[in-house]
Order: sequence, then structure tokens, then C-alpha cells
Amino acid sequence: MQSKPSLGRQLLASCQPLIVFSVLANLLMLATPLHMMQIYDRVLVSGSVETLLYITLITIAALGFFGLAETLRNRIAQRVAADFAVERADALFARLTDGKTAPASADRLMQDFSVLRSFLASRAMVGLFDLPFAPAFLLLLFVLHFQLGMVATLGMVTLVALAFTNRLVAGPPQSVASEANGEAIGFASAAARRGDDIRAMGLLPALGERFGALIARGLIAQDEASARNSAFFGASRALRQVLQIGIMAWGAGLVLAGDMSGGVIFAASIITGRALQPIEQLIGGWDSVSRAREAAARLTAALAEDQIAPPVTQPKPLGRLSVADLSLQVQAGSELHTIVDGVSFKLEPGTALAIIGASGAGKSTIARMIGGAVHPSGGEIRLDGCAQMNWPAEQWGACVGYVGQEILLFSGTIAENIARMAPQPDEAKVVQAARMAGAHDLINRLPEGYGTRIGEGGVRLSGGQAQRIALARALYSEPCLLVLDEPNAHLDAAGEAMLLDCLKKLKRQGTTIVVVSQRRSVLAIADQVMTVADGGVQSLKPIDRRPVRPSARRSTISAIRRVNRSQTPVGDNAATHDGWAGAG
Repeated sequence: MQSKPSLGRQLLASCQPLIVFSVLANLLMLATPLHMMQIYDRVLVSGSVETLLYITLITIAALGFFGLAETLRNRIAQRVAADFAVERADALFARLTDGKTAPASADRLMQDFSVLRSFLASRAMVGLFDLPFAPAFLLLLFVLHFQLGMVATLGMVTLVALAFTNRLVAGPPQSVASEANGEAIGFASAAARRGDDIRAMGLLPALGERFGALIARGLIAQDEASARNSAFFGASRALRQVLQIGIMAWGAGLVLAGDMSGGVIFAASIITGRALQPIEQLIGGWDSVSRAREAAARLTAALAEDQIAPPVTQPKPLGRLSVADLSLQVQAGSELHTIVDGVSFKLEPGTALAIIGASGAGKSTIARMIGGAVHPSGGEIRLDGCAQMNWPAEQWGACVGYVGQEILLFSGTIAENIARMAPQPDEAKVVQAARMAGAHDLINRLPEGYGTRIGEGGVRLSGGQAQRIALARALYSEPCLLVLDEPNAHLDAAGEAMLLDCLKKLKRQGTTIVVVSQRRSVLAIADQVMTVADGGVQSLKPIDRRPVRPSARRSTISAIRRVNRSQTPVGDNAATHDGWAGAG
């Protein structure tokens, strides 16, 4: 097991050039006070024009290099932010799509990622690298004169005290504002995904009021934090100006007493300002520093898991599926709820299993776990004898086609969606998958055929069209295992007949099929039927497809009718009766 470098260690490694140029910039800042000391203590005393010219040219050159160093520092900060985004984007995206992160938490992590990336490229971050030089400038004041050093030390201690007080006073409302803004973003994101339902049910006024309350809470807390921070920032700026005047006045007194030269007065004032400037900047930019620090803590916690060596690529599977004692438990408050418990079955290549049961019985959850969309809490799923966790994610996705109950198509062309957003899709495979799914003709009836854009700003597809395209996407990689959750929910009779014909062809080709459906028509292609109730297997029976004598068929039909009249099953519960299973 190999650990990823921590966020702090990665940023420190990226900032090494920034440290180098920060040292150079702070050293070159001494050119101005040194030039002033030379003017007052040498040039004005000696009256040498040549000395004045040379020290001025040297100072100008030094300040030119200082400007270059500052430019490079800003460019390096931009590069650090870019490196951070590149290094962490994949890991963050994987975390957001791992099925374990709630949508609200995912939105918050994306916001944290943006906040931290922006801070890394800002002047506030560059200013932090000037802080270590404040003691060095303070020491230089002691070299110039002990009393000047003491005055500057007193001022610096006061500024540091202001900085810590600012953190204590402005920190709590800043945290409240950050939390409220995160909740508001998550709420708005969730509402945006359900815009149709909100309009249909007239929920906009109520939800708008709730969203406004979250925004107001964040604004009030942010205003309180900003007010406190502004007060401390104003006090720190005033203190710095007072301290510089005090240094000059104290220095003038020392000159009058004959303890130092006049040039030192102005040099000490400039050095004092330079020593106190990073602390003043820290107080003024405390909002951004605080938000970045909180964002970094949350991102570090989210991405702190150890990196496990990727699984070894497996041989191409045939489609032999084995599910043993599959279970799923979820935490709801302080209680642990069992959603699926003890599901076991086996399927050989070219066979199909129909999963039926009442709504909420756990059928879709079983399909999602088999497809790899949800990680089970216990048990195991094996494909050709290899456990699901031991398959590389990309290979598992290619070998297993999955169509969920809620169809998600991405913004892009239909061809790109069928090709699973591959950078270089195989057009022949796209058309072949669409033909197999019965979607080729309906795609060609669209305005631009396979190039029709869907999603944001594109054509709006019906539920049946989306299901067929999703099935084509699942078939694009020619999977050996196909998992379908309510694939005929939005299909008409013709579409359902086309779906069943497609599944029959896939079975003949050796594809293993697991299909969840509320409609009994799927039993026509099933070899086994599993009835699920309360998250467990109520029954698992093979479907007998041997020819039935006419008299036996009449008896079977009569038995089915008697069961219908006596039990009146609802939905796919009807398929739990032996008569229907056998009649498939």
C-alpha cells in the first residue's frame, strides 16, 4: 500500500521556487534604505556627484531585479495553483463519483477546490512567504540601533496580538458563513436537478424562501466577520503608520543626541514598514486565508485515503456471474438500516435472470451493486471467478453493461454518449450498438442524427428515447454481462418488443443478463426468476420452457386465472406466482 503525498507536502514541494524568489525579493528591498543612508551619510557630506550617480544606478538596477522577482513570484503562484488543480483534479473527481459522497458534500468539495485554487494564485498567498522575513528586518533594526529595534519590536508584538485577536473574533462568524454558503450551494444544486418537478408542483415560492434564508444566514455571518476584520485591518494600518512616524521621531532624538547619523532615520523607517507589512497584509487578507485553510482541511480529509495498487488486468471474461451472500447497510442517523441482505445466485454465460418484487424491496439496489454503481457492505460478486474489487475499474466497465433506473446522459452528441464520451469513439461500434438497441432509426430521425447534441442547450429526449440510447451505450463495449434496471419503464409496446428481441439476440451470443422489471413481459427471455421482498430473496426458481401439451396449457391458464382472482397481485408481485413463472 502506497500513500499519496499529503496536500501540504505537495504544495510545499511546488512552492520551493517561490521561496527562492521571495528571499531574493526581500533582499533587493534593502536597496532603497541603503540608498537613502548613502545619500545622507556620504553624498551630502562629501558632495561627490559621481558617488551619487553610481549608487543611484546600482539602486535602480536592484529595484529592476526586484520588480522581476515580484513578477516571477506571481507567475510561480499561478503555476502552483495550476499544478494543484492538475494533480488533485482526477482524485477529486474519482471521490465525487465513487457513490459514497452525498451530492451536497460533492458540491461543497468542488467549492473548496475552487476556493483553494484561487487562493494559491492570489497575492495573499504570495504575501505569506514574506512573513518569515519580518524577524530578519527587525534584527536589522537592532543592528542600526538597539532603541529603534525595541520600538519596532513593541509595534510588531502589538500587530501580532491584533492578528491573533482578529482570528479569534472573526473566525466563528466566518465559519458560520462558510457553512451557510455551502448549504445554499448544495440546496440550489439539488433544486436545479429537479427543476421540472419544482415547476410542476408549484414549489418555487417555498423553496425560494428556504434558499433565501440560507443566503441571508451566510450574508449576515459574512457581514459580521467582514466588519470585525475591517476594524482590525484599519487598526493595524493606523498602527503601522504611527509606528513609522514614531521610529522617525525616536531616530531624530537619537541624532540630536549624537548617537547615530541622519541617514539611519529614513532607512529605519523604511525597514520598519517592510517588517510590519506582511503582518498587516495577513490581517487584511484574513478572510481569504481562513477560507483557504478550511477548504484545505476538508479536501485533505476527503483525499487522505491510502492509494491501493491498481488491480491487475484480467483475461476477457465469458460472463459467468456468481453472487454470494450480498448485503448492503446504510447509516441513517444513529441507526444502521439493512437494505439488502443475503442475496445469492449463479448465472452461466448466455442465461438471464429476472428480478421482481414490490417497490422498495431492494431490486434496484441489487442491480446497482452487480453493475458496480454501489459498493456492497458484505458478500461478494464474482465475474468468471474473479471478485468485483479485483477488476480494474475501466475493464469492469467495459465487460459489464449497466442501464440504471434513472437515465443520465451527458451534454454532448448522441454518438459521444453511446461511445461513453470516449475521446476517439469507434463510429462503427456506435452504429452497431444503436442497431442492437433498436435506436438507430430513431436517432436518424433527429435533426442531426448521431451528431445531435443533447443535454445543456441541446435536444430534449423523451424517456423512451433516452432508455434506448442508454441501452446502446451499455452495449457499445460488447459486454459479457448486461445489467438492466427497469429498461422498459418508458417504452411502448413496439419499443418493448424490440427490447425483448435485442435481449434474445444477446443471449444467443452468450451474454449474461440480469434484468429488473415491474412488467411480466421480461419473463419471456428469463431462465430464472428471483422474487425479492424486504431486501432478501423470497424465492429463486428456474423457468421451465419445455413444450406444454394443450390440455396442460389450459390447466395452467385456468390456474393462473384462479390465482389472479383470489390474490389480485399488484405490479411485479404478480410474477411471484408459480403459474406466471412457468408460463413465461
